[in-house]
Amino acid sequence: MLLVSMFFKTKLSIFTVSILFLCFGLLITSSCMPKPDTAKQVREYQAKLDSSASKSLVFGDPKLAPSMETFGHFLQKISDQEFVRNNTSKVYAKDAYLNDTLVTHHGAEEIMAYFLMTAQTMSTYQVTIQDSSSSGNNHYVRWKMVFSAPKLNGGKPVESMGMSHVRFNQEGKVIMHQDFWDSGLNIYGQLPILGGIIEKIRRRFES
Repeated sequence: MLLVSMFFKTKLSIFTVSILFLCFGLLITSSCMPKPDTAKQVREYQAKLDSSASKSLVFGDPKLAPSMETFGHFLQKISDQEFVRNNTSKVYAKDAYLNDTLVTHHGAEEIMAYFLMTAQTMSTYQVTIQDSSSSGNNHYVRWKMVFSAPKLNGGKPVESMGMSHVRFNQEGKVIMHQDFWDSGLNIYGQLPILGGIIEKIRRRFES
């Protein structure tokens, strides 16, 4: 019994030390990790709103309806790499701004490369346009997205809802595209280990 007791005490001691080292490692790692610069993101968004204010299509312009339709169709075809290659420059202006809450990109070329990379990571993808609205030169598209990727949610479909705020230049191309959706829940929350941590935090807020 004494030997068994000593064995378990030794194991418990090793386990406790291991946990302490793990916690310390996580603390050091998290303190060294870069934090999101939320102020910078807001400034960029506002700057693009200011710079495009006087040169974007307003509600009632005859070019607006086909531009909105083209944009909505593009959102529904993002998983088609050939379509993205052939149409991104037709939909987005050369100096377009895109922020989808995950990343920010500038210019049609950058945006095309990002959409192509996104398409390569997805197994399935479907966007349904549910509604659209306009106020002056600000236009909004509400959508539902169902997608799957091997490294997210075990490869099973993830359902999401969101909205895109867009502005179009006088050629009818997107000059500003800002998405609003819960990427924390629908991307980071679907990753192994990290997803469980995010879910625990979310439940804390709920309670």
